Amino acid sequence: MRLLLAVGTVSTVGAGGLSGCAYDESCYDRRLCLTPPTSLCDGDPTTAPALDECGVFISEQGDDSRSGTKDAPVKTLQHAIGLAAHGRGHGEEATRRVYACGGEFEETITLPSGVDLWGGRLCDGGDWSYEGSFGGPDHPTIIAPPGGIPLRVLGAEGMALAGDDTTSVIAGVRVVAADASAPDGKSSIAVILSTGATAIVQDSVIVASDGKDGEPGEDADTERATDGVVGSNGANACTVDAAVGALPVVTVCGDGIESTGGYGGDGGLDVGGDGAPGQPALAEDPDRDSHAGLGADQTRCEDGGDGADGADGGRADGALGPGFLSDDGWIGVRGKDGTKGGVGYGGGGGGGSKSRGDMFACPTSRPQNGAAGGSGGSGGCGGKGGYAGGYGGASIGIVALEGTDLTVGNTDVFAGKGGHGGVGGTGQPGGAGQSGAHGGLGYGPNGMWRACNGGSGGNGGRGGDAGGGLGGASVGIAYVVPNFAIRPGTSIVPGAPGLGGLAGNAGPEDEVGKGENGPQGPLVAFPAASEPIH
Repeated sequence: MRLLLAVGTVSTVGAGGLSGCAYDESCYDRRLCLTPPTSLCDGDPTTAPALDECGVFISEQGDDSRSGTKDAPVKTLQHAIGLAAHGRGHGEEATRRVYACGGEFEETITLPSGVDLWGGRLCDGGDWSYEGSFGGPDHPTIIAPPGGIPLRVLGAEGMALAGDDTTSVIAGVRVVAADASAPDGKSSIAVILSTGATAIVQDSVIVASDGKDGEPGEDADTERATDGVVGSNGANACTVDAAVGALPVVTVCGDGIESTGGYGGDGGLDVGGDGAPGQPALAEDPDRDSHAGLGADQTRCEDGGDGADGADGGRADGALGPGFLSDDGWIGVRGKDGTKGGVGYGGGGGGGSKSRGDMFACPTSRPQNGAAGGSGGSGGCGGKGGYAGGYGGASIGIVALEGTDLTVGNTDVFAGKGGHGGVGGTGQPGGAGQSGAHGGLGYGPNGMWRACNGGSGGNGGRGGDAGGGLGGASVGIAYVVPNFAIRPGTSIVPGAPGLGGLAGNAGPEDEVGKGENGPQGPLVAFPAASEPIH
């Protein structure tokens, strides 16, 4: 999408290199002043004379040990900016301007509030004019570092040098951010106006390159979670003085989560004891409710109920929202992590049996109690959820944070492609529930009633698949508060936004759990990173 903008929301176009030259819409194109400059150093960057008393000079052939005059230029932009901000020394006042030759400088630079950068100078022969042969827009000062954010303009707060003039005028430059060169290692951001900065960008080209795809979310373990434990067998009839039901077994899953099989019922003389229900208690599933087995009385005992499977974690949501702006550029949004699967429910304990009634009793030489019930098996642990997909990197020409005042005129702003959001990680399979144990055997060949079995534990739920990350933004000018003016001759061309990442285990056409595509447009508003997420 290509946008040619005439006038945006207009803020005051004030000071800096344009002080004394108050423009209206009609005079801007003709570069005519309504009032004359107050000094030789004032005026339009394309026409004002380049004098030693007006600024510090820099050339690719310069030397940082020099003074930075026209005849003795320095070599690096940041060094020149420092001299312009604080003075060359020997009691000289700060010029607060840098004149840069056309050429390429592989630096990241920070421009204090109120310091100008006028590039595109023709330096051969000491001319230093803007519109000479091979100078001006045909031979700009190129700021293209291999990494980092090429140009940052600071706010006025804490900058004593700014005085009453806090506007920085940037003209005749081509600012190029490398692919994925921002501090997050994903985004490409060409220019950042820090909180409170005021800047005029004119007769320039601002280029952000491509963002990097977001990293895929890490899969949870492929091996299933901890399995349950097989129940304990009950004691046989006529073998122990106290036929206590089989002790429960426990699966310990971490985070304080456990699954416990129920006790077996005690063996008795005239009545068998009831088993205990499995834990955690479950009432929703009547077919697999972990109920306790009843002990024998007039009828035989009952087996304990099986435990239900734990709930699967389900698929988590993909990333939502536009992301945030900060001093590091753009911060995207990760998808949601998958949730842990539910623990399998323990089986109920089997009922105990008895030794008296319409059956043979235990021999007088043996213990007299009936068989004890087997305990229920414990459930498997729930699987862990997958980890969310990361956000794709952004491509943004200019970032304007809170309290900034930006004017852009006769300038091309290009954004590249946003990186695609990362795919979410997959969840872990749940552990297997284990079977309940056998109740104890009755005595004798004629079938004294045996005790009953414990129920089986349920399987642990599968861990949830994670959501996909947000696609990277592709935006010409990204801002927090709309306080800027877009002047004639400005072209803002965004690229393609990054696609939202898929959820774990999702097919290409499956929208559930997919992250949103990145924001895209010539001018897009974002919340600041300090604002709460809604």
